Amino acid sequence: QSKVVKKILDLEKKKFNVILLDGITGSGKTRVYMHVLIQYLNEGLQAVILVPEKILTKQWIQELSNDFGIVPEIYHSTISEKEKYRIWLGVNLGKINVVIGTRSALFLPFRNLGLLIIDEEHDSSFKQEEGTILNVRDLGVVRAKNSDSLIILSSATPSLESLYNVQKKKYFRLSLNNRVKDSKLPSIELIDLKDKNQIKNSWLSSTLISEIKKTLKEKKQSLIFINKRGYAPVILCKSCGHSKVCKNCDNTLALHKKSESNSELICHYCNHRETYSNQCHKCGKSELIPIGPGIERIFEEVKKTFANSKIVMLSSDKIKNQKQLDNIVNLIFNNRIDIIIGTQITAKGHHFPHLKTVGILNIDNLLNSFDLRSAEKSFQLLTQVSGRAGREKTKGKVLIQTFQPNHPVFKAILNDEKDLFLNWEFGQRRKNRQPPFSKFISIIVNHKIDQKAEKTSKQIFLKLQHLFSDITYFGPSPAPQYRLRNKFRWRILIKHELNYINQNKLKNFLTDMKTDTSLKIDVDPISFF
Repeated sequence: QSKVVKKILDLEKKKFNVILLDGITGSGKTRVYMHVLIQYLNEGLQAVILVPEKILTKQWIQELSNDFGIVPEIYHSTISEKEKYRIWLGVNLGKINVVIGTRSALFLPFRNLGLLIIDEEHDSSFKQEEGTILNVRDLGVVRAKNSDSLIILSSATPSLESLYNVQKKKYFRLSLNNRVKDSKLPSIELIDLKDKNQIKNSWLSSTLISEIKKTLKEKKQSLIFINKRGYAPVILCKSCGHSKVCKNCDNTLALHKKSESNSELICHYCNHRETYSNQCHKCGKSELIPIGPGIERIFEEVKKTFANSKIVMLSSDKIKNQKQLDNIVNLIFNNRIDIIIGTQITAKGHHFPHLKTVGILNIDNLLNSFDLRSAEKSFQLLTQVSGRAGREKTKGKVLIQTFQPNHPVFKAILNDEKDLFLNWEFGQRRKNRQPPFSKFISIIVNHKIDQKAEKTSKQIFLKLQHLFSDITYFGPSPAPQYRLRNKFRWRILIKHELNYINQNKLKNFLTDMKTDTSLKIDVDPISFF
């Protein structure tokens, strides 16, 4: 840590540099930024720290306050307008020198910005896909350049785009390869769900159950991770096979249980809600069954299996406010919870000193999605979740349940060979000329009338083909999420090589394009729904 801090502080102040801080989970990346931050504040410079989720701002404030005597301002979308104005004015007048926040904090009017930190730089939460479409990580680099500032991009699993920029010598990479306090990375075991000895009608393997029992005897904690909200992602009629679909979107409704007698169906795209009734509206029979597990269903099974244990759920659906989250995190930190069942909210930045065992469920769902980054996202998620285990003296253990144990992602995770995975993934992207070896631009045409959306997308496609015949197109075709919020969606995906000679001409065409339908143009898209 000291060597990395020295290398960063040796850089000239008020000069643009991009540092990619690549440190394994538990290596103390946060402490490195803090020591750099203090030096920059002592020089009278301003600093902003961007985190992917507002829940992470509290952890930063506690560490800065307890260890360095600094109380930074918090800035995100849910603070009051009065508070936003106070911080905006204080930053502009130079009275506020350090702010921690989410995406919107980047746009505060810093007069003397010297340091910009983006924590978990790989996280897709930095991509804003509604309203003005932008990637705050990339825009942060631009902001730092325009301010002649240092920017630190930090992650245990850096994005391929950032690593590619290191290869091109645009970014400078610094690595932390050891955990603090001599703690070791957890051992990892794959559980092959094709094994016929698995427990029937159970989402938990016998191996995972056995390991959790051992952990309970040692008075340590276990985490069961599943990245699915609600009770079940699909409700199906056993009689006719019909599934309940959102009235606004082409999306199945997920079952959420409020209590044993009170459940509702929710669309995770538009938030449409319906009271759940165990009756198929198509055939009239009461034979609806839940398909697949969500966090609530896993919680139900764990409660039955470990009836005498203290169990808590960590999910955005269950956490109502910051105070409730703080209370739960404090209980976990003080070892007053035995088993944590969590979604992605548990994968980011938390330090649970008594957590020994981690079980990861349903990862095949992400690994086999149509997203070109599915392998990268799976590797990042597995690494981040695994990194919660064994962060103190007790060595942790991670058990990953999967139907495809021979997948390259699992081989790399199992052998702790990040470079092996990166070389494989870079090879796949290079072979298929996918980002970061090419550029994608997504055009989504939206209209409440399907034929109108289709017609407009085909007209745009013909113009593009005529003007730019030297690039590759996919579509026009119905988007994977065909109907969203009562509008039909058609997609054109443009792919061109880096340094495309007509890039400015293409940019001007897309900027000036006028239609009587709604258009969404996304440069470097993260999601493809």
